[in-house]
Amino acid sequence: MNQLSLIGFLILAMIVAIFSIQNSGEAVVKFIWWQLQSSLVVVILISTALGAIMAIFLSLPGTFRLRMRMREQAQRIAELEQQLQQRETKHTKDLSETR
Repeated sequence: MNQLSLIGFLILAMIVAIFSIQNSGEAVVKFIWWQLQSSLVVVILISTALGAIMAIFLSLPGTFRLRMRMREQAQRIAELEQQLQQRETKHTKDLSETR
């Protein structure tokens, strides 16, 4: 899955780069009282980067929840394996005593 994600990211980056280069005119960005005049390439690349950063931040809580759940499940598996081992040891001990 990691390699597939990397390939997808690279393709998306190439599309954004080609789009930016083909649309290289001037752009004026206005936000409330703030105004910036820059190349459209810069605006597109900054917007794309900010979008990627926002997506990463929005996915962090879910990632942390999954990691905690996996850790809890690994601990539970270890406990169950230990219980199983103890029961198997007890069972073989009981069988040897009955013979």
